[in-house]
Amino acid sequence: MGLFDGVSFKLPRKFLIDGFFLFLFVLVTVAVTSIYVSREHTFYWWDYAGYNTATVNTANLFRDSPDQAWRGVIESLSKEKNLLISLPLVPFILLFGESRLSYILSVSLIYVLPFRLLLGAISAKLIPVYSRRVFWSTVLLSLLIPMSWIPTLRGYLDTGGCVFVALAILVYLQDVKLKAWWNIPLIGFLLAAAILWRRHFAYSAIAFFCAATLQAFIEFIVLIYRRETALSSPKDKEGVVPFPYRCLCESGIKLGLIAVTSLTILMLVAGDFTRSALTVDYRNLYVAWSLPVNDILTRYADFYGLGTWLLVLIGFSAGILTRMLVPAAAIFVSLFGVLSLIEWLLVLRYGYLHYTIHITPIALLGLSTFFWTTWLTLKGKVRYFMLAAAGLYLVLNAAVGLIPLKIDLSRLFMANFPPLVRSDYDEVVKLVEFLRKLAPNEEPIYIVGASNNFNANILRQANRKLNPPEGWWKLNTIGRPQIDSRDTYPLPELLQSQYAVVAVPFQQVLPTDEQVLRSHEQDVVKVVYDAFTQNWEIARDFQLLPEQFKLENGVTLSVYRRMRPTDTATAVRTLDAMQRQIVDRPDTQLDWISLHQSIYTSANYSVSQESDNLYNIVTHPIKNSKKLDTSFLYLGSISDKAKVTGKLNLPNKQCPGIALRLTLWDNQGKLVDSAEMAYSQKSAIGLNLLVEGKNPLYLLLEVLSSSKQDLTNQCQLEINNLAVSR
Repeated sequence: MGLFDGVSFKLPRKFLIDGFFLFLFVLVTVAVTSIYVSREHTFYWWDYAGYNTATVNTANLFRDSPDQAWRGVIESLSKEKNLLISLPLVPFILLFGESRLSYILSVSLIYVLPFRLLLGAISAKLIPVYSRRVFWSTVLLSLLIPMSWIPTLRGYLDTGGCVFVALAILVYLQDVKLKAWWNIPLIGFLLAAAILWRRHFAYSAIAFFCAATLQAFIEFIVLIYRRETALSSPKDKEGVVPFPYRCLCESGIKLGLIAVTSLTILMLVAGDFTRSALTVDYRNLYVAWSLPVNDILTRYADFYGLGTWLLVLIGFSAGILTRMLVPAAAIFVSLFGVLSLIEWLLVLRYGYLHYTIHITPIALLGLSTFFWTTWLTLKGKVRYFMLAAAGLYLVLNAAVGLIPLKIDLSRLFMANFPPLVRSDYDEVVKLVEFLRKLAPNEEPIYIVGASNNFNANILRQANRKLNPPEGWWKLNTIGRPQIDSRDTYPLPELLQSQYAVVAVPFQQVLPTDEQVLRSHEQDVVKVVYDAFTQNWEIARDFQLLPEQFKLENGVTLSVYRRMRPTDTATAVRTLDAMQRQIVDRPDTQLDWISLHQSIYTSANYSVSQESDNLYNIVTHPIKNSKKLDTSFLYLGSISDKAKVTGKLNLPNKQCPGIALRLTLWDNQGKLVDSAEMAYSQKSAIGLNLLVEGKNPLYLLLEVLSSSKQDLTNQCQLEINNLAVSR
């Protein structure tokens, strides 16, 4: 009777203690998040606003039209950034509103808190003593690592993917040999889910498979050694040790089945996305975000503090050397950690804050190992001194990271990431209201500057915050091109702009910024800045207005209004100047460039590349206009005699016919030669125009109505297999 009484008392007591700690951690999460976010006074931009906006829009769509919302989620699966990761947050947003605080709290409670608990569970698998104490102490330590807070406080929700990766690791550590068959599809599902949540968790999956594979080879080598030792013993020469090659083969098959499961799920749920992920060269696509090794190592020293990394190194080293850790778990976690560090610090080298979520778990497990190894191996005053010193450092480091303090502690402590506050908030408000009145009909406004202090997205988000949802989009600021290796020449956008806002001094992303690029990646922005500040010919088509705005850090904004359209000769000369200043052609710039492409579309929207020398062109309608996008400039190399051929098609039978004009230009914007032809649906001919002249630089292909006027929507033209014979 007494025995059962004891059991009935202990079990509820453990649950009560766990419940108390869970409540405490929820309370701390809500309190820290609320205090931090409430101190912010800014307009968010780029990534800091994008995820928030997408999640709120999804929640609102579910409120208004659930069927349409589900269709939007399903359609997003083919994109690089889908809406799956926002789905778990939708009920929270609908219940508590769409404020910034509501969004950050939803991410913190639905994603970050479970992630902390999972890391506590992993730590309990790694350290084989006092599992409950290890669990809760690890969760407590996670609160003292600012980088477990900051990505979420900046608006990132990528921790959702970390939850699935942590679950996969936890399942694996419970059954390293994968004896339970259901763990194989379960781990495959979890890794696939992480990748579906955010593409960059594919690198976590790679680290997982590589770590598990290396662990299998280590086990293989150990088994060979043990088998040879056993066979050399006269006592028992058979059946002592499992056959090493069979164990290695079994491990390979099981890991292969996990990989097949993950790939199958990805193909079934998001086939287009998966095929794209397997074929696109993301290393080259994101080269602008890949920092030099020295820079990325410096950033990660600032993200955590060198003292933190010292404690992590000591923790893992001491835990392994003193054999305080579970061997299989220690091997896998160490390999996974080292591989993750190699991926993110040596191979990819992306400096954005949210990528730290791949590294923070390693830091946390290392700190937990340090504290528990110290507690279990040292005695007396030395033990208490080590623990007190390390604990005091982590508390101070957390304060330095999160509280607004302007101190430089030479990277022993982490850098400061205070709440975002704009001292020029009111001036930005004045600018937005001025631009809304200046361009009430969505006239395009070119924003000449792309820094973390001033960019087009800041103005759009400010307008969204200041004005009702039905009107916020009416501020039509142009924010691209921004990045050389991703974008195109900025000529089409500049030709379409009716206003320009120029920031002096030149606003670009700096190496010390949180949202960072590698150096010399914004020449496509700088060239437009130079056009206005150096009074290029195209700038003379604009008039400087008297209004100016003063932003923080000594930035002055000037506003220009277009007085007249830019003629073709000026456009040609401007492009030549841009090409001479931007030495390397922007990576996505094709040989054909649309001069009148709608600024509401993506770059190269009207032009697509069929093969190396063949292109397809469609004269798409220009939004808010009855005109079509009908002027296309050829940037490729040409000889003194150029012939343009292609297949023509007029989809609308009501179109009476069109005229095509091909002109040849030199770098001075002088017309060298021209040729014309007519085409209608009754014609059986294709495009075939020839021009010639000395020292030509550009070809201009124009599509006009049969009366040589601007073409209307009725006569949209398709040109396929467009080729230039040189």
